Amino acid sequence: MLHSSIQSWITRTLLEPIKEKCLPATAQSDTKRKHRLTKLGFHFLFVGAFAMFGGAWRTSNLLLILAALIFGALLMQWRWSRKSAECVGIRRRFPREAFAGESFRLRYRFTNVSRLIAIWTLRVEDEIESLSGSAKSVAISGVGKLNPEQTQITYCDCLFTKRGRYRFGPIALMTTFPFSLFSSRQYSDETDELHVFPSLLQLRSRWETRLASRSGGESTTARQSGSVEGDFFGLREWQTGDSRKWIHWRTTARLGEPAVRQFEQQRRFDTCILVDAFCGDQAADDNVELAISLAATFLTHLSSSPSNRMVLACAGTESSAVIGGGSTAGKRRMLELLAELKPSSQPDITAAIAKSTQIVGRGQDLLVLSPRSLEEASAEDHGLPGCFAPWMRTGSFRWINVSSRELDRWVASSRQDSPKAAPQIVTDDPQQVRSGSEDTSAATIAQKSGMTSQSQNEELVTATDHPRERPDS
Repeated sequence: MLHSSIQSWITRTLLEPIKEKCLPATAQSDTKRKHRLTKLGFHFLFVGAFAMFGGAWRTSNLLLILAALIFGALLMQWRWSRKSAECVGIRRRFPREAFAGESFRLRYRFTNVSRLIAIWTLRVEDEIESLSGSAKSVAISGVGKLNPEQTQITYCDCLFTKRGRYRFGPIALMTTFPFSLFSSRQYSDETDELHVFPSLLQLRSRWETRLASRSGGESTTARQSGSVEGDFFGLREWQTGDSRKWIHWRTTARLGEPAVRQFEQQRRFDTCILVDAFCGDQAADDNVELAISLAATFLTHLSSSPSNRMVLACAGTESSAVIGGGSTAGKRRMLELLAELKPSSQPDITAAIAKSTQIVGRGQDLLVLSPRSLEEASAEDHGLPGCFAPWMRTGSFRWINVSSRELDRWVASSRQDSPKAAPQIVTDDPQQVRSGSEDTSAATIAQKSGMTSQSQNEELVTATDHPRERPDS
């Protein structure tokens, strides 16, 4: 009884803290480790074996001493690299938003859980795979030195050329320190998914006024939101018809005449944006992507105001609709729907409208973004004119054909006009990274990769940055 209580006390006070301290950040069950000899290690092994057998055959003490030194270096390398891989935990951190055509920063958090050993020249390779295509790439980062019980954050600048859903992982952590004789790798099966939203376009000035106006331009669908008419603009003198609740009494007492507060009028949009993902042939795919990008641009700008209410309806291989107001979560739901939208040769626009009306009814304005004209869509589906009739009668219907010159009224520059950036190497130190070579002893190795979700070709752009250190934990 006394022996069992002493044993439980030793386990609780001594062993459990040590186990908790030495556990890597990645779960033990999801971690796989591999230790292999490098080419230099095989050379050392061959020379050591030759020296050992030659010394034994010739009874030469110098050859035996040389063999002992070589095998001692191999043993030291194996133990050091293995311990370094076991004492490092790594976590991946995604940005809040990622858009196609815009670089974003993918951060990696390295933690050295050892209290004695400093880790050198760590390299992390994170596999990236498109779930909507066959494109694959690898994000590369690393850290030069990680002191005991220290945490560092490094980053990798990524650039995706196509929208969609991408899977990150598994992560491979590698080190060859100190002699590059052994390569120790630690694999984590943990995977994460990231939605890359459609690329954003540059809208022209006064696009909100054009969007709010009806087709005839006689009135607007914008409405004032709430009793507060907008942001505070300034003070002015009293005019007939002003409300008494807007009187600024302190200024009125100082001037001796009534002064009222003036507000900047704000528009409230209550709009349903419908994306017609019609793709008759492969050449029309660019116009579909342009319509999706225009919808993402409208939603990104309109969702910044909490008074707006937006509904997104998509007609592609599947018809779906989602509502999102001025909240960040609502905007993210709509952008994720656009990121996974697949074009179709026969999109069901009527079903998409039916799903949107089930959410909010027919009181919203209807804006259709399509790569074809209304006449072409009506020729394919004869029920569209009757479906659009309630909005046409009230003048709250608009059809934008992105394949025509009508797009120039809304967009200042489209993606088709912007040239693609050629692969290049960007580094703070020109001598740190060389084209065509990999240096695992650099302080940080970061890779900027561009992926194409519809082809197996990979466009890679490398960049190098220094890690940021965090206080020792």
